[in-house]
Amino acid sequence: MLRTPTGELLPRIIDTALAERLGYTAANIRTELARGSWDRLVRGIYFTRGEFPTRADWVRAGLLVAGPGAVLSGWDAVRASGLGSERPPQPEVLILASDGTHRVTGRVRIRPSRRAVSSRRVVVSQFGTVPAAHLARCIADTALLYRGLAPVRALVTSAVQRGLCTGDALVYELDSGPRNGSANLRRAVADVLEGAASISEAELADVMRIAGLPPFELNVPILDASGRHIATADVLWRALRAVLEVDSRQHHFLEPQWRSTMRRHNMLTGLGLAVTHYPPAELRERTSEVVAELDAWLRARAVELDVRFPPPLADRLRHTPFSIDQQGRTVA
Repeated sequence: MLRTPTGELLPRIIDTALAERLGYTAANIRTELARGSWDRLVRGIYFTRGEFPTRADWVRAGLLVAGPGAVLSGWDAVRASGLGSERPPQPEVLILASDGTHRVTGRVRIRPSRRAVSSRRVVVSQFGTVPAAHLARCIADTALLYRGLAPVRALVTSAVQRGLCTGDALVYELDSGPRNGSANLRRAVADVLEGAASISEAELADVMRIAGLPPFELNVPILDASGRHIATADVLWRALRAVLEVDSRQHHFLEPQWRSTMRRHNMLTGLGLAVTHYPPAELRERTSEVVAELDAWLRARAVELDVRFPPPLADRLRHTPFSIDQQGRTVA
């Protein structure tokens, strides 16, 4: 365990002022650097271990460089919350500063924030907790760094589905943040506002919209006449009283889950809803065939109910529970 000249534990990251308080003179610092025991990360910031600095080391260094009021944001902050891809979208750690200019120093990108940033504490490896921007800001900052839509969708939908962030908070970040480079984030936020709870649901919604299937809703609660929750429809065509369930093989691997699905299916059909099931693999591997099958199924449903095809999607009913009265009629 490394000790300072005064006998204290030697921090991994120190600046010149802290080094002096710990008993290191300017000559001592030069000696440590010459020996290779220390490494200068940026001007006035030193790494005191004879190894390669980690991203957590760069987080600490970046906060020291940016000064009072600086907070962590971007990929490192969302990873501290259990979100984001395994690989960072850029090599630098993102630090938001209260003033100064946008600059990159070492493995740190320091970006001044023109608006106030509320902070929280997150755990970053061996340093314990460090100040970080609120999660919606971190998600938005991270999303701007990805070139593709898929990782942004995965980040946004998982954050909302796990209750770590709200769609409204992300909308605020969209409205307050830069427009350049925000197309993927806008698309992903639109997904969750439309009801998508996962990247697979968002991609399914894309496929069905592009294919021209009738307007639909995602993750709609189905209630019986007493207001009891029967199920949550993965995809609902309200006017057609039609439900698409996307069921994975893994979900039905155990008999209790399979029996639960069958009971739910029977209750839905007993309430006058038409239900069809597809596994995710079918939607990915037989996309055009599945879309054609769904289109034919929905058209037949429209004929059966004597409903115009495609039926309009009533905005006033979107994202509301689908309730059915004792006569099997939809309750508006």
